[in-house]
Amino acid sequence: MASGFGSWHCLVAFFVFGIGSLSCQGIADELHIDDQLRNCNLYEGSWIHDDSHPIYEASNCPFIDQGFDCLKNGRTDKDYLKYRWKPSGCDLPRFIGRDFLERERGKKIMFVGDSLSKNMWQSLTCALHSAVPGSKYDLTEQGKLSTFSIPEYGVSVKWLKNGFLVDVVTEKIGRVLKLDSITTGNEWLGNDMLIFNTYHWWLHQGQSKTWDYFQVGNTTVKEMDRMLAYEIALTTWSRWIDANIDPVDTLVFFQGVSAAHFDGSEWNETSTQTCEGQTEPVKGSVYPGPSIPGEDTVKKVISLMQKPAKLLDLTLLTQLRKDGHPSIFTGQGKSIDDCSHWCLAGVPDTWNELLNTVLILMGGADCQSSTRVSSGSKSSTGGGGSTFRLQPSTGASGSKSSTRGGGSTFRLQSTRGASGSKSSTSGGAPPSSYSPPAPVAPASSPQPEAAPPSHHGHKSAGHALLPAHVGFVFVELAPVLFLILLL
Repeated sequence: MASGFGSWHCLVAFFVFGIGSLSCQGIADELHIDDQLRNCNLYEGSWIHDDSHPIYEASNCPFIDQGFDCLKNGRTDKDYLKYRWKPSGCDLPRFIGRDFLERERGKKIMFVGDSLSKNMWQSLTCALHSAVPGSKYDLTEQGKLSTFSIPEYGVSVKWLKNGFLVDVVTEKIGRVLKLDSITTGNEWLGNDMLIFNTYHWWLHQGQSKTWDYFQVGNTTVKEMDRMLAYEIALTTWSRWIDANIDPVDTLVFFQGVSAAHFDGSEWNETSTQTCEGQTEPVKGSVYPGPSIPGEDTVKKVISLMQKPAKLLDLTLLTQLRKDGHPSIFTGQGKSIDDCSHWCLAGVPDTWNELLNTVLILMGGADCQSSTRVSSGSKSSTGGGGSTFRLQPSTGASGSKSSTRGGGSTFRLQSTRGASGSKSSTSGGAPPSSYSPPAPVAPASSPQPEAAPPSHHGHKSAGHALLPAHVGFVFVELAPVLFLILLL
């Protein structure tokens, strides 16, 4: 009798854990996850010709910004639309808008950044609208916030214009770029996914500059090393994220540094000054030109975060696409030669294919982590992205979230400006280094709106995945079932 009872225990255990494993395998199959994709560096590869691209037609997207709609503005060559990013060790899953909407049903997604952020935001909204053209959509603009939503799925995709992420304040002396201050972060709260971007505005010169002075602590200068300023600002942003964003509720991405093409010698065409007339990518997987300084800065700052953002490392794949810019087809006449932004449809669609791939991989990682109940290990995807991290982190991913107030102002101590010293506007030597203290959240912080549903839970990827969720029930109840059986 005892032997039979023990065998029955084994059968139940096999049933419980077996169904959990099959469920994860079912999700992996449904999402097209295999070992090749799991182990793939998504950002090393080359562009290959693919007639199945683009993933949508610009003519089917009525809200593309004029400056991005290259075909409408008179561009006649169309080969730039027919290239697909091919990582060296795998293939990206094709972006299927309806599947994305099902997986992100009820979610709030926000892009925060400059016009390159807008490029990626419009690409995603066009891909989603084109996938469900019969579904009603809403598009609103309020100040610096643009919101696209599809009520049928409860999905909203927002773009908040913010070129620096840190504060720019108009004072008596002019516009002051405060590298150590973020007071508008409350605008970022209450979203399930945040995709940040800043870089190009830091390089502006002359009349294109949107600030007059840099400030760190009590030190104000007319000019300083731009990459140092960028690093200080990104560090301020990263510490705001660590102090105010709970990764269980909100996924945080950094869009990465997008390349511009204003010097043909970089791709071995010395007679070419800009991207005008370029019709094909740089061949191969190595860009012959110099690296972009901001790329290493972004990676450095993210690696030091307690709860690292997930980097969409766009630099190499954009460096290779000298053909993808609007150039003289911005709709503003041939005197404008835009080699910074990107045509839509076009290169930014790949950025969203990469975002989609990372989300798919994270979904598969969540499932695998949830089945390891016997080892006692917890899923770490929701704790800073350690289950699927695109960049290594030296920070402690297990630290708890600090106060989630939106009005925190962090101060990075400047080696030039002693505490209590008067502000200097003489244009003297800028801060050459800084030692950022640990941020302290204010004693009383504005409360964000009610926390949205967890983005990292066992979410459905469409109707075909519903049977897999039955397995999750058994997986989660496994410890209880064992205790009952042992009584």
